[in-house]
Amino acid sequence: MAEGVTTSNSAVTVSLADVERAAEVIRSTIVRTPLIEAPPFLGADFPPVYLKLENLQRTGAFKLRGATNRIAQLSDDDARRGVIAASAGNHAQGVAYAARARGIPATIVMARAASPLKVSATEALGATVVLHGGDYEEAHEEASRRATAEGLTLIHPFDDPFIIAGQGTVGLEIVEDLPDVRRIIVGVGGGGLAAGIAVGARGRRPEVEIVGVQPAGADTLKASLAQSRVVVGKAPTTFADGLATRHIGDLPFRILHEHHAKAVVVDDRAIARAVFLLLEKAKVLAEGAGATPLAALLAHHELARDGPTVLVVSGGNLDPFLLDRILFIGLAAEGRLLRLRSALRDTPGRLKEFLEVAAAASANVRHLNHDRDSPDRAPGDVSVEVELEVRDSEHADDVVVMYRERGWSVERVAPPAR
Repeated sequence: MAEGVTTSNSAVTVSLADVERAAEVIRSTIVRTPLIEAPPFLGADFPPVYLKLENLQRTGAFKLRGATNRIAQLSDDDARRGVIAASAGNHAQGVAYAARARGIPATIVMARAASPLKVSATEALGATVVLHGGDYEEAHEEASRRATAEGLTLIHPFDDPFIIAGQGTVGLEIVEDLPDVRRIIVGVGGGGLAAGIAVGARGRRPEVEIVGVQPAGADTLKASLAQSRVVVGKAPTTFADGLATRHIGDLPFRILHEHHAKAVVVDDRAIARAVFLLLEKAKVLAEGAGATPLAALLAHHELARDGPTVLVVSGGNLDPFLLDRILFIGLAAEGRLLRLRSALRDTPGRLKEFLEVAAAASANVRHLNHDRDSPDRAPGDVSVEVELEVRDSEHADDVVVMYRERGWSVERVAPPAR
């Protein structure tokens, strides 16, 4: 067995000593990311909440930690042949960065639908990217096949003790920076980060509770913990691509089960709202996987009631086009968009009078649709639909009241999903 990995009853495990060794191995490569106090997302009556900003890590996500530790273990012969990995994007960049730092070739297999931003970022780090399959599982199968055929070392994104030990350095840093931390909430895909944090943080402070969060479209952790076995789900459906796995890894599951981790499930709209709130209120750009802890906290306030809570913002590699859609969803969820529909007489100046009400109410026009051809309107009428920027839901209600008080018949319409 390689140095730095402990065994128990012939099964591989990860110990606090393994995590501490990993911290020494990766110290010169990674950034010790900041732990900052979050805005009062839940109000002043709750204990403080902190953000562990792994989105500020080199490559924009925590994955560099585990990849650096794993690649450091390669023999010179294995290093010369090179490494291969499958990834949704963040592990890809971590492996590419760590391989380049050691001067060895890296091949990354990514699903065909992988984020173009993450593909180009991986290539910019010197790796060869192969697009294959419809999701991570199919990409992993191809990476495994190539590893055997070409004599490459497969760098698994989560089911590897050195990877888990590297990720566990996040837990060490949290406990060192916040010794009285009560709870750590972290997104779970394959589970390497959550398992590593469980070993690192609870090894130093056994009272710390670990809460793993998954999207509703990839939520096998809760069932796995309940049944004391790894449950395999269907093909994942979530925009949080960093968590889009069909099951948790065997070793991460065993670690989380032994450490009595809890599991929470959130839907994609809640995750999108959390991305929006982190950006607007904390000035933190998080990808979907990195925002799931806040989504869980907003849905389960009890997670912050009995002591300082840390939300692990695991990454910030968010495609700008996806960010645009997320911001729209977030604005709608916060009551900042108001869409109204009305029938107007098709006479000069009538539309101007309609829009003057919005201006008087300090609501700004985002979009306007003026439809003369709607079959639902009587001859001489036009259908108007206007989308307005408002301060909050109370302001939206005031705008509607003002329209109706001035004699306009308006109907509220839900903003369409993008």
